[in-house]
Amino acid sequence: MRSSGATSVADDPSVVFVENFIKQKGNILYSTTEEEIRMQLERILDKYPNSRVSCSSDALTLYFNSLGVDKIQFYSSVPDCEIGIIPCESIIANNASVLISSGQGDLIFPKVLVLFAFTSQAVNSWRDAVARLKNQYMDKLPDRIIELNARNPKFESVYLLLTED
Repeated sequence: MRSSGATSVADDPSVVFVENFIKQKGNILYSTTEEEIRMQLERILDKYPNSRVSCSSDALTLYFNSLGVDKIQFYSSVPDCEIGIIPCESIIANNASVLISSGQGDLIFPKVLVLFAFTSQAVNSWRDAVARLKNQYMDKLPDRIIELNARNPKFESVYLLLTED
């Protein structure tokens, strides 16, 4: 018998998301510290030496640069870069997908995609993700809202850099 207010690990949407993402053969890299974030990101970038890397968020680009990852720049079009980093709005547990939007910055989709998310962004369903967007953007949703999963054939590789917060 569970006490009121107790949540089991099986009920935690971030845990359910990770389990489902792995079942879809997703490339997930988990971190708990800034040093681990840097190491995980460099591990991805090292697989693609001499590739141009773009991040859709200026704030996230500055953050990664502050961690010592200086390969990240801004390119305004896909032909100009091979790796794109996009911050997630939500990670959706029930179908192991991620929600991204133009509210985070320019969305460009090169052949390799790195999605950056926090465990606190985990929600159970699409409905919960949209409600979270409405709350974040004060009912003025971004122009582009996209749901992606690990098996998207449009990309050579999709990585999820998931960070505990």
